[in-house]
Amino acid sequence: MHTILFRRWVPIWMRLLCIFTLAITTMLFNGTYMGSSIDISSTLGVLKEDITMAYYATSVGMAAAYPMVPKMRSLISTKTILLLDLLLQILLSLTCANTSLMGVIIVCSFLIGFLKAFVMMELILMLRPIFSPANERSEFYSYFYPLVFSVSQMALVLTAWVAYNFQWQYMYYLVVVLALLSITQVLICFRYSKIGLRFPFAEIDWLSFWGVACSLLLFIYVVTYGKLYDWFDSNQILVGFVVAIVVVYLTVMRQVGVKNPYLRLDVFSYSKAIVAYLFMVLVMFVAGSSTLVSQYVNSILATGNLHANSLNFWLIPGFVVGGLICFWFFRLQIIRFRYLVFFGMMCFSVYLAMIYWGVAPNGTYEYLFFPMFMRGLGMMVLFIAFGVYAVEGMDPKLMIYNAFFLVAFRSALAPAFSASFYNNMLYRLQEKYVSRLGETLIAQNPIAMERYNAKLSAAIGQGHSFEESTAIAMKSLYSSVYMQATLLSIKEIIGYILLLCLIVGVVAAFIPFHKTLKVKVEEGGEDMV
Repeated sequence: MHTILFRRWVPIWMRLLCIFTLAITTMLFNGTYMGSSIDISSTLGVLKEDITMAYYATSVGMAAAYPMVPKMRSLISTKTILLLDLLLQILLSLTCANTSLMGVIIVCSFLIGFLKAFVMMELILMLRPIFSPANERSEFYSYFYPLVFSVSQMALVLTAWVAYNFQWQYMYYLVVVLALLSITQVLICFRYSKIGLRFPFAEIDWLSFWGVACSLLLFIYVVTYGKLYDWFDSNQILVGFVVAIVVVYLTVMRQVGVKNPYLRLDVFSYSKAIVAYLFMVLVMFVAGSSTLVSQYVNSILATGNLHANSLNFWLIPGFVVGGLICFWFFRLQIIRFRYLVFFGMMCFSVYLAMIYWGVAPNGTYEYLFFPMFMRGLGMMVLFIAFGVYAVEGMDPKLMIYNAFFLVAFRSALAPAFSASFYNNMLYRLQEKYVSRLGETLIAQNPIAMERYNAKLSAAIGQGHSFEESTAIAMKSLYSSVYMQATLLSIKEIIGYILLLCLIVGVVAAFIPFHKTLKVKVEEGGEDMV
C-alpha cells in the first residue's frame, strides 16, 4: 500500500512522518472546539447550546458521508482526495475563525465532518499495514482507538490553553498551518496518479443522504435546545421533534423501497451489531458524566476552565492501558469475552464510586486524576471490545454501513443525549435542594446564624455600611446553599449511574456473548472508524 502511494525515493521514516502528520491534522479538524466554548460564547455573544450544536454537527457530517466514501475512492486517487480535502478544510477553518454568525459555523462544522470522513478512510488504509500487518481488526483497534481518542483529548486541552493565553481563533490558525504542512508533504512525497477527477453525483442517493443528515441534526437540536426552550412547551422543540420523526420514517421507507439504498438496514438483522450499538450508547452515556465532574471542578473547586479541561490528560494513560489489555486479550483468547465487558464496566464503577465518595467542598483537584484514568480505561476496553464484536459474522458488504451506525450512535446521538440528560437532571436537582436547604435559613438555625453573623461582622470590619454588610452576608449564605445543593445533586446522579454500571457489569458477566472461548479473528476493512 505504501509502496503504491509514495514515490520510490521517499524513505520509510519520511513515509511514517507524512502519515502521522496527516492523521493528527485530520483528527484536529473541527468546526468548534469545546475546550474554548466559554471564550467563544463570551466573545461572539452566543449561547453555549449553539456551540454544542456546531460541535455535534461535525460528527453528523462525518457519519452521513461514510456510505458514499467507497464510491468516491474508486473514481478519485488518494493524492487528489487528500489535496482537495485539505484545501477545503483550510477554507472552512478560516471561515469559522473569522465569522460571528453561528449559523455559518454550524454549516461549516457539518461540511468539515463530511470532508473528514474521506481523509479518515484513506488514513485507515495507510495505517492498517503499520498497526496490523496481519490485518486483524482487534489488533488495529488496539492501536488506532487509543491514538484517535488521545488526540481528541489533547486537542481539548490545547484549545483551552490557546484560548486562555492567546485567542480562541488561534486554534483554527494552528490547524491551518498543520494542513498546509500536510499539503506540502503530499505534493512532494506522494506519487502522481493518472486517475481522473470525477465526482459520482448521479450514483449517490442525495435524497437519502439529506434525510439521514437532517434527521440526526434535528434530534440533536431537540436535546440540545430542549432545556433552553422548556422542551415540548416550545413550538420550536415540538415541531423539530415531529419533523425528525417524519424524516426518519420517510428515509427508512426509501431505503426499503429502492434497489440501491444509501443505507443498508440489513445491518440490524445481525444481533451482535444491535448489542454492540446498545453498549456503545451505554458507554457514552456513562462517560458523559464528565459533565458533572466539570461542574464540580468549576463551581466547587473553582479552578477555572483550563484546569477543568486539563483533567482530560489523565484519560490518555487509561486509553493506552486499555489498548494494551485488548491487544493481549484478543491475541491470547484465554478469558471469555463477557469478562472483558465485566472488567470495563467495573472500571467505570470504580471511577463513579471515587467521584461519589470523593467530591466535597474541601476536595482537591489532584484527587480526580485516578478516577479519570479509570474512566479512560473503561471507555477504551469497551469501545475496542464492541467495535470488534459488532462485525462478527457480518457480511463484508455491510461493514461500511456499520461504520455509519457506529459513528452516528457513538459520536453524535449518544453524547448529545447524555449531555442533555446530565445538564437537565443537575438543573432540576439543584432547584430541589436549593429550595430544601433554603428553608433552613432561619433565625432559629444556630449554624446559619453563626455563619451569617461572622460574614456580617467581617464586612462591617472592612468598612462597609450596615446595609451593604447585610447584603454581603446574605449573598455568602446563599452561595453556600448553592454549593451544597450542587454537591448533593452531583452525588445523587452519580449514585444512580454507579448502580446502573454495577448491575450491567454483573449481568454482562453471565451473558453468553460467544458459544466458545476462542472465536474467529475478524479481518480489518475500510469501515474501521
